[in-house]
Amino acid sequence: MNRPEAPLAIVGVAIADVETGQTLPDRTVLVRGDRIVAVGPADAVFVPSGALVVKGAGRTLMPGLCDMHVHIAPHAAGRDFDEAEALRRAREFLLVFLASGVTTIRNMAGTPLHLALRQQVAEGAALGPRILTCGPILETRFTFPEMAEFGTLVTTPEDARRAVIEQKRAGFDFIKVYNDIDAAIYDEIIATAREIGIPVVGHVAFQKGLEGALAARQDSIEHLRSYDFAADTRPRDEIDGSRYVGWLHTTPRRIDELAERTAGAGVWNAPTMAVERGIRTEDELAQPAEPLPAELPDWLAAELEASALEGLFSPTQRAVLAEGRAARGAMVAALDRVGAGLLAGTDCPGCRLVPGRSLIRELELMVDAGLSPWRAIRTATINAATFLGEPGEGQIKSGCRADMLLLDGNPFDGIAALHKQAGVIASGQWIASGEIERRLLSS
Repeated sequence: MNRPEAPLAIVGVAIADVETGQTLPDRTVLVRGDRIVAVGPADAVFVPSGALVVKGAGRTLMPGLCDMHVHIAPHAAGRDFDEAEALRRAREFLLVFLASGVTTIRNMAGTPLHLALRQQVAEGAALGPRILTCGPILETRFTFPEMAEFGTLVTTPEDARRAVIEQKRAGFDFIKVYNDIDAAIYDEIIATAREIGIPVVGHVAFQKGLEGALAARQDSIEHLRSYDFAADTRPRDEIDGSRYVGWLHTTPRRIDELAERTAGAGVWNAPTMAVERGIRTEDELAQPAEPLPAELPDWLAAELEASALEGLFSPTQRAVLAEGRAARGAMVAALDRVGAGLLAGTDCPGCRLVPGRSLIRELELMVDAGLSPWRAIRTATINAATFLGEPGEGQIKSGCRADMLLLDGNPFDGIAALHKQAGVIASGQWIASGEIERRLLSS
């Protein structure tokens, strides 16, 4: 894939301004290379001869979406294919994101393959969303055996310091921590990361708890980890340490307190409600599963079918998860209400979550939790840019990265408009709706 040479103009389009929540009518947006170079009233922006013109009348243009918690599939380790085939499949995986308007992803368990893939996309050698990636997950004891494929054991503070430095030197964008890290090792990870300038993201170490993660100002917490324990209002002698049960014993006041403490610490959250909603109860399992898109590569369809997580939880645990959905949604709404950093992420492809489509589902769940469509969309656009240290990005303004999504509808009027996509612009390249699906079907 080569970068487009001719300018691109989207003319007469309404712009969804994610900074203000307003819709700006009858605009023209001009793109050169991978940057927006002009935005203004349709009659005030000159469209040069030879530009590729996309008619925007009756449509809405918004920034491209960011899924801030994904796992790029597949890994080659333990498989019957080599790294070259893994890279080929990973490029197909990226295309599926673009088909739903996702133009940036944060990969949450990285390997050298992902660094190569990131470079291919950045150089225009592969078509896909921009990639930011964690390194291998750091853990003192692997929570499950498969973590050995994409994790690194750190059993001493010295191990931790060495691993953080090595991942920074290798070019990874984030350090990811997990559940079972010893407290002293976690502290060394944080200290070293701050010293050399790399963010720390991930789960909350059991030995530190939410208060420890907030005190350390861990850059982002995934899946609302440990908020369930902190939300529990029961007397200590009634709490047995079971995960998720705390959501059944919380109050609006406790949820508001946790949101305020999170905002005060400057810690971001990627709640990934879509993946927990994908862990089905017995009643939900009795219903037919939503069919997978026909255009998915066979290997990816097989991965998705095998990615159901119900087997990791007992029927009782899954019932508890379902009963706590409303409280988790209330936590998400409270975080947004008090101005705590909130990111949209999905954990796809777990729980049969189709890349791209799962992010739209996450935004729908945020709206169900009480966010307006505008506030939900911010989590996947301007919020992501702010978290990534890219002020001014995630918007449609001159100088911004040319990652955009053209819709047959206004998403501020209803989040369902995200399903009505006319095309996506990725790094300045216009891709009409259906083109990605055709590429996948012919691959």
